[in-house]
Amino acid sequence: MLSWIEIDAAALRHNYRQFAKLAGRERMAPVLKSNAYGHGLEAVYRALESERPPWICVVYVSEAEALRKLGYQGRILVAGAAVSRELERAAAASAELVVGHDDVLTAWMQSTRKGRIHVKFDTGMSRQGFAPDEATRVASLLKPHREQVVGVATHFANVEDVTEHGYADQQLKSFTKAVKAFRDAGLSVLAHAASSASTLLLDEAHFDLARVGVSLYGVWPSPVTKVSYLQLHKKLIELKPALTWRTEATTVKAVAAGQFIGYGCTFRALHPMRIAVLPVGYFEGFPRLAGNHGSHVLMKGHRCPIVGRICMNMMMVDVTHVPGVKVGDVATLIGTDGDETLSAHEVAAWAQTIHYELLSRIHPDIPRRLTPA
Repeated sequence: MLSWIEIDAAALRHNYRQFAKLAGRERMAPVLKSNAYGHGLEAVYRALESERPPWICVVYVSEAEALRKLGYQGRILVAGAAVSRELERAAAASAELVVGHDDVLTAWMQSTRKGRIHVKFDTGMSRQGFAPDEATRVASLLKPHREQVVGVATHFANVEDVTEHGYADQQLKSFTKAVKAFRDAGLSVLAHAASSASTLLLDEAHFDLARVGVSLYGVWPSPVTKVSYLQLHKKLIELKPALTWRTEATTVKAVAAGQFIGYGCTFRALHPMRIAVLPVGYFEGFPRLAGNHGSHVLMKGHRCPIVGRICMNMMMVDVTHVPGVKVGDVATLIGTDGDETLSAHEVAAWAQTIHYELLSRIHPDIPRRLTPA
């Protein structure tokens, strides 16, 4: 591929330490799921290796296996959907599964090789998990397996999108009751609920683990989260974006006034232009909807508008105002060039989506280059 991702190792370690101060280093459980939110699983693990994270969270057993091959010896929480056919694989990788319904729980209890599990409770997300009022029943079932039942978990539905957290408070009350039912049954379990936003905003949600995801990579979960944090603390925590996405111009050409650019003839040059063709499109993970919406890239420290539709493997940008652009010149799709910066949040907004989706969908085959500290 003709683009590359630069991952700032020092920025990742900075963000990790910021959250370690908030939640406690022993509670840190960085989330490296989905190719480390598009940043590259191996690159991010190597950057954090010196921090010796006691936990790492993923969503698939295969990600846990990959971490073991990279040499990680700490505890791994597989927080995605648990399925019966992967119980033995998880145990072999010493990966701890999150179990949230009877089918998998029964299969696990009947299995001859049991790995550790965490029991999930659905306190208001309507996704994975037992109902909180089933906690006493489930705890009773699991008493004979108390050594392998190590955690109780939930997930917040509405923290990052609001400044008032009444719904999260309801979830916390339900979850606390479920945790109590397990501990009253003699099960010594860790409790965990917090993601990035709730780690930032809800001290009472820290419990025993902080599953820090998107903000590990230096971005706020949402603008509302940033505002809420500022309201609470009167100053902002410093988060350093770790990802820069660059490519190079493969063609630079003149376009006459009146000429159309791109599929569907959606852009027409109103004056003579010079355009650069960049070898990145929606296959590589740059969203198709981002074209023709005031979007741009950076070249030679200038903002260069994207003109015409994003193609499968290319985009065209207006470089008329930038002197001396030539084939091979670098374009920045996310990151900083000179005094200009393009954030993942900004690019995602052009495509009417969120930065979570944009980052996680950057093609995994694009090389990730870990920049030294």
